[in-house]
Amino acid sequence: MSFEDQLTGGNQSTRTTEKKKVSKFEKHYQNIVKGTHSIAQSINRLQTMGNNIGRNQDTENYRKRIQQLISSIETLIEDTTRDWKTIKNIMTNNEKHKVDKLENFWEEIKGNFKKMKRDIEKKQREYIPKQEVNLEDSEEDNLKKNLLEKQEREMVQLGNQIEFQNDIINEREEGILEIEAAVTDVNEMMRDIASMVHEQGKGIELIADNVETTKQRVNDGVDNLRTANKYQKKSRKKSCWLLMIIACVILVVVLVVIIGIKI
Repeated sequence: MSFEDQLTGGNQSTRTTEKKKVSKFEKHYQNIVKGTHSIAQSINRLQTMGNNIGRNQDTENYRKRIQQLISSIETLIEDTTRDWKTIKNIMTNNEKHKVDKLENFWEEIKGNFKKMKRDIEKKQREYIPKQEVNLEDSEEDNLKKNLLEKQEREMVQLGNQIEFQNDIINEREEGILEIEAAVTDVNEMMRDIASMVHEQGKGIELIADNVETTKQRVNDGVDNLRTANKYQKKSRKKSCWLLMIIACVILVVVLVVIIGIKI
């Protein structure tokens, strides 16, 4: 099978494998982006809650909520880390630059979380949690609290999804602009090439005309040389006959003179 056949579909299994590989890369890349944004949002919430340690709202239940949020962030980091391991094994050289930019942000997020976790643990050791006014919440209050927390999580997830979709739209717009610029450059190159071909075509036609004219002149020169050669041969013959006649006349004169002297 030739190289051209391979490019144009001679090997269907290879093309299918590459398509699956690209789809797998995009899937894990989107998971990483989504997970990173979710972690960043959760870290902002954790920072706000950590700032309230030592204040009136710093109760046992409040600290449990902080611990639950920390556990949630750690779970997100573990899940996203698995996606990172997978994507690094399947990405191509063209995709590496795109992944590197996201990885820098990922490492920064993890570093911020570790530092924030240490600071919160330090503040929890320094301050004693406040006593809650109501030690036992009613079932209705628990339902309301759970509903509010659920709505809050849904709002965070919705915000993350919207932000993620906006990022995808921006990337696609940038890609479209790059394609338009490339098409414009190609059109300009094609116009330049067409102009050069037109100008060179005129030059070639002029050269062809000059060659034809030169050929005709050469042929005329050859004919003139042949005519001159014929005239030259005829002139030589005439000169020979003339010399022979003159020689005969001189010979006759000499004979006459000799005879006259003898007489």
